[in-house]
Amino acid sequence: MQLRLALAVAAVALSGCVSMSRSEAVSPLAAELAGGSRVSEIRLTRSDALKVTDEFDDIFRSRVKARLDACATGQRPLRLEAELERLDKANPVVTAVVAGSNVLRGSARLVDVETGETVADYKVGKTIVGSRFAVVVMGEAEEQLSDAFGEELCKQAFAPPAAG
Repeated sequence: MQLRLALAVAAVALSGCVSMSRSEAVSPLAAELAGGSRVSEIRLTRSDALKVTDEFDDIFRSRVKARLDACATGQRPLRLEAELERLDKANPVVTAVVAGSNVLRGSARLVDVETGETVADYKVGKTIVGSRFAVVVMGEAEEQLSDAFGEELCKQAFAPPAAG
């Protein structure tokens, strides 16, 4: 764990940002659905305690949809039911001086639109640590974390199986 943290700090110092995933499949999408489905609708549920802008729901839906449109290109329509439990934004002053982190924790359920059956369930977690070199990028936390949610779901649900 200490080695992992040391590597993350070194990466931040050199590049400005480092990304860590805490996502996992609770109930993975079947291979035939992964290759033959697309996300046609996104429903977002989030705690009122999350400190987000009035535009966040629209930002989240549009950015997640854009990511999913690139990886889920089949014909069978699925609905994404996303629930956000945590969304922490880096403090720009602290990020400019030392480093900061944007954190997202939530879940993603994929539902077959035709049958109403839940076909997959995922925990989605992403932490992006940025140094003073990345203060501008880190300041766009809602966009950054929305993109990350979509990317994590692409990797977990719609990535082609590894050859081997």
